[in-house]
Amino acid sequence: MKGWVLATTCPDANLAPLLQSGMEAAGIPAVVVNKQDSSYVGMCFATRPVEIWVPEEHAEPAAAWLNALEG
Repeated sequence: MKGWVLATTCPDANLAPLLQSGMEAAGIPAVVVNKQDSSYVGMCFATRPVEIWVPEEHAEPAAAWLNALEG
């Protein structure tokens, strides 16, 4: 995705929308990219992290916002 950077990955699809909503509430545009194959959900070989991407100009605020969650 040109002009966008990977902000973080989530181990499952349940956490990603919560993080996306939090970022958007903080004024950081974010999109969720889920690369899991829905035909195989629940099988260990099909599990892939869900990605959250932000525009390049929002990379630093997104990183700061995510770091604040860990603190």
